[in-house]
Amino acid sequence: MSAVIPTDPTRSAGSPRPRRTKAIVFGSLALALSAVLATAAALRWQEYQKPSQASKADCALAQRIVDDAQDLPADEAAVLAWERDTMRMRRAQMKDGYLGFRVAQYEVWAADRAKGEGTPPSDAKVLKLSDKANEHCADAQVAITFPPLAP
Repeated sequence: MSAVIPTDPTRSAGSPRPRRTKAIVFGSLALALSAVLATAAALRWQEYQKPSQASKADCALAQRIVDDAQDLPADEAAVLAWERDTMRMRRAQMKDGYLGFRVAQYEVWAADRAKGEGTPPSDAKVLKLSDKANEHCADAQVAITFPPLAP
């Protein structure tokens, strides 16, 4: 005696319908997963390209150094001492080296101006440096003001 297996009369024996449904479901899941991964990768890339973010203390120290650079004496020895002391302070206290690099550039320009050496940077150059430095202080919500150095 053999058992007879009832079949569904509405479906033919090799119907592709169940396979198509599985393909649509798995394709949709793969598409959704790809979209999530692409979005995560884009956000990660954007975060990677963002400038380093300095603390409020670093940004305040940067502003203090820039402010001090406005009152440099014409005495070369005093300017050299200020450069040395400021460099040590910046390196010891400022955690964000990229912000420190921007501030150091301004320090050099201000010291050169005080010593009467070199050509002072244009206002546009100082503004560009200011914009670059302020990118590092965006999360701290601190704006550093770099006064122009050209006469």
